Amino acid sequence: MSKPERTLNKAVLYIFIGALIITALFAVMMFGPRPGPQSSVFNTTLRFYTKGTQKLYYTDYADSIVQDIGDLGIAVTDYSMDYALFLDNVVGSREYEMAIIELEGLNSPHLELLFKEGASLNVFNFVDGLDSGLTSELIDNITQEMDAYARKNLFYTLQEHLMDSIVPMIPLFTPARVFTYWNNLEGFTSKWGISDSLPYMSFDGLHSNQDSTTELKIGIGGWYDLNPLTMFEDGEKLLVSLIMDKLIHLDEKGTPTNYGLIDSWEYENDTTLLLHVRNGVNWQPDVEGIFPSEQLTVDDVKFTLDLTKSPYANLNHKIYKWIDSYENYNSTTVAINIDSNPDTPEKEPYAFALEDLSIYPFPEYYLNVESTIEDIVDSGRWTKFRQNPFGTGKYTYNATDSQIDLTASLNRFTGWHGVGVDPVKTASLVFETIETQSRTDSYSMNLDLQEGSRIDIADFGKDPAMILAIPEDDFIVDLKLENSLIFVAFNLENEIFGGANNYVPTNETGVSKALAIRKALAFMIQKTVMNDAFHEGFYNITDSPISRYFSDIYYQSVTTYPYSVAEAINYLNIAGFNISTETEGSTEESNYEMVSSVVSLGLFTAITITLRKRKRKVT
Repeated sequence: MSKPERTLNKAVLYIFIGALIITALFAVMMFGPRPGPQSSVFNTTLRFYTKGTQKLYYTDYADSIVQDIGDLGIAVTDYSMDYALFLDNVVGSREYEMAIIELEGLNSPHLELLFKEGASLNVFNFVDGLDSGLTSELIDNITQEMDAYARKNLFYTLQEHLMDSIVPMIPLFTPARVFTYWNNLEGFTSKWGISDSLPYMSFDGLHSNQDSTTELKIGIGGWYDLNPLTMFEDGEKLLVSLIMDKLIHLDEKGTPTNYGLIDSWEYENDTTLLLHVRNGVNWQPDVEGIFPSEQLTVDDVKFTLDLTKSPYANLNHKIYKWIDSYENYNSTTVAINIDSNPDTPEKEPYAFALEDLSIYPFPEYYLNVESTIEDIVDSGRWTKFRQNPFGTGKYTYNATDSQIDLTASLNRFTGWHGVGVDPVKTASLVFETIETQSRTDSYSMNLDLQEGSRIDIADFGKDPAMILAIPEDDFIVDLKLENSLIFVAFNLENEIFGGANNYVPTNETGVSKALAIRKALAFMIQKTVMNDAFHEGFYNITDSPISRYFSDIYYQSVTTYPYSVAEAINYLNIAGFNISTETEGSTEESNYEMVSSVVSLGLFTAITITLRKRKRKVT
């Protein structure tokens, strides 16, 4: 080949290589991964809260949910908030799009608080227009239905309606509470909890570093407020349960029993409930010793109802709007007149009166020192009772030897009425003293439990991951289904999965654009994966707006949303997003990889040709 020809070929080769390089740069700029919302179906936010050092899993939930929903090409930004701010923004002003919420401690499934317009816990911004008032009608029928079987069927209908036709939430879990104790401790039953188990508990010998069989040492969470109407923390609830008894005692399923301070009752008619006060129940002495030997009376019951219905004393006073009035029926009986719907002239029955009366009584003779409830809760007596509580329960609070949020000391109350929850066994309090140790985290509580001298039984709360850290030889682990429901709430006024989209029809009958989006997101939450990863599989996956704690009315056949990308994409397409079987983000990544492969092959070919040319020239 002549020299001019070789020069021409070299020029062509260099032009070809340069073209490939320019093409590669163009491909990276046009098809490479880019930040921002360009590949998002839509953007949304997820809010959750933290509570100091308390072990919560909401951060883990949020990370998992953001990743799962992100697989659809939906960009989710999660916001961690302090609990007080969360209550203000989400529960109060309802300024959110999605939020992780835990609803706990209700004596009955008060769905009217969640799904009635203007209700205090209607965080969803649910309105009757979403279903022409059907939800509201079902709730009213449930509230007023006195037949248990008929009421259960109504509950089933409501749960199915909410989870198929509304989807205001994505239910996640009913948590499990974890108790761990030394294996020489006998008689504890998790379904009863510590307080109800105490009359049947005792030690069989001594465990490592234990020095007494007549003292029980309990590991609990933090505590500060021991007023039954304002307490909130788990440690507070346990301490109060040791000091006080409830009017109506509920069993592990939330069913009323006759083991409480109201030992029997009957309905005189559908709207008149007669409560019979247990005879011979003694109050513990007050801290000042002014009233050393008082007994529970109908006056204490009526005064407790005064406090419970008052907005000055009880933040949850709206739950008790069904109480129309009450008076003495006789010297040992209180008659409660019921009206579940005060807005109508007729008195309406209320099906959950007994459950709502599972409350702690207050001593009228000690606290009724002012003319109004507002003045009573501002009085020195009220403050003193809050700091030095007393009741009719098994143990008395020893303020002298207690330190708030650290250690609580309690002594056996010799005047306790002696009625336990086991109808067969004899109730007897073996432990002369109880000492509680407050721990802010499960790990330090576990160390103290295994050391042996500080804790005999530990209430780890809703932290089943601790089970893996407990030695099997010396300890027993017991789990209890918690009265709680964790869920992801939708703001039904949000412009994407609520608002006007609630009324935009789709090609699927009965499914609006907003409902289709909510269903799509529900299909993307991997509950089983989350449960295994964060709770060792011990939480109870829940698919209904009712906690599994209420097992008698939880609808096992409710419509569910098992993890399915295909179903999620199907519902997004129904909503009008026109998404292929691969998400938008995935398609872009695939295009980029294809172009990159072609360019890389071209560059490799060009470089190979160049090297061969040079090799021949050297040769």
